[in-house]
Amino acid sequence: MATLGRKSRRRPLRVEIVGLFPLIYKMCPRGMGWGAGCGLEWPADQTQDYPPEEQARQRQLESLVAHLAARFGWRLQVVTVPLTSLRGMWLATRYGIGTGQVALVAAGRCVRLDEGYEAIDRLLASCLGEDQAAG
Repeated sequence: MATLGRKSRRRPLRVEIVGLFPLIYKMCPRGMGWGAGCGLEWPADQTQDYPPEEQARQRQLESLVAHLAARFGWRLQVVTVPLTSLRGMWLATRYGIGTGQVALVAAGRCVRLDEGYEAIDRLLASCLGEDQAAG
């Protein structure tokens, strides 16, 4: 067995965040952690013209990505999928994702953001093969 003694390197789990995203959510989710760690924020003069609901959605998405990075780190490959894209429409149809919802799709399974971080963590831990008691 040639693989004995070698560390197996697993690829990150692809996690698609599907929804109608604020226009200012253009930053790659992988860069958000670095930006926040360096103290970078969206310039106030660029965000002040957005409605409060849009700003709240922006903060919600930033919090979600920060949570995923803190909880799962390199084990996830987070990708945003706009609901208006072909992939987004297909995922919305397949999983019944409504226009006002944000959902995470991983390994053929879906959980909605409004179900809470615990439900999201359970799904992703299960996909990653983690012991539920350890998380």
